[in-house]
Amino acid sequence: MTAAQGADGTARAGRAGRAGRAPPLHMRLAVGPALAALVVVDVVTLGFVTLGFEMVASRILTPLFGSGIYTWATIISIVIAGLMAGYFAGGFIADRFPTFTFAVIVKTFGAAYLLFVWTMIDGGLEDIIATIEGEITALFVSGFVVTFPPLLVLGMYSPLSVRLLLRLPSDAGKVSGGLFAISSFGNITGILVTTFVLIPTMGTRAITLGFALFLLASAVISVAARLAHRPAPQGAALGT
Repeated sequence: MTAAQGADGTARAGRAGRAGRAPPLHMRLAVGPALAALVVVDVVTLGFVTLGFEMVASRILTPLFGSGIYTWATIISIVIAGLMAGYFAGGFIADRFPTFTFAVIVKTFGAAYLLFVWTMIDGGLEDIIATIEGEITALFVSGFVVTFPPLLVLGMYSPLSVRLLLRLPSDAGKVSGGLFAISSFGNITGILVTTFVLIPTMGTRAITLGFALFLLASAVISVAARLAHRPAPQGAALGT
C-alpha cells in the first residue's frame, strides 16, 4: 500500500468516526430550542414559586400557631409530602400525556388554588381553625389546607419537564439531572427572594396573588406552546 493510499484510508476512517459521533444534547431533545428554553424557564420559575410559597405559608400560619419547632415541622413535612405526591402522580400522568396541555393544567390548577388561599388569608382560615379541637390537630389541618394541594399540583411539573424534553433513553440521566439541578436553583432563589425581598415589601396576600397571576400568565404561554408543538415519536431516528 502506498503512502497516498494509507493517508486516504486514514482520512476516510476519520470521517467515519466523526459521522458516528452522537450529535450534541440540544439536538437530541424532543422539542426545538425555543420550546426547550420554555421548559427550562418553567422549571426555574415553578421551583421559585413552589418554595417561595412555602415561606409565604409560614407567614400565614405562624401568627396563628407561633413560630416554634412544631409549626415549622408541620409546614416542612406537609410541603415535602405534597411534593412527593406530586412527583409520584405526575410521573404516571406525564408518561401517558407528555404534552404542553398537561403543563397548562398544572399551572391553571396551581393558580386557582393559590387564589383560593388568597381569599382564605382574610379571615377564612381562622374560621376553619375555630371548628377544630386541639391545637396540634388544627395546625396540621390548616397546614394541609394551605400548602398540600398547590404543592402537589406544582410538583407534577418536574416529571413532566423530563418527558417533554427526553427523546432518547440514553439521555435520561443528563436531562433529568440537569432539570432537577435547575429546579433546585429556582427553589433556593424562591426562598431567599421571597424571605428577604417580597415579604418585607409586599406582604403575604399580595405575594400569594402575584404567584397566582404569574402561574395564569405562564399557563397562557404553555397554551401557545401546545399549539406550536407537534410531538415527535419517542425513539425516532435522528436526522443527520
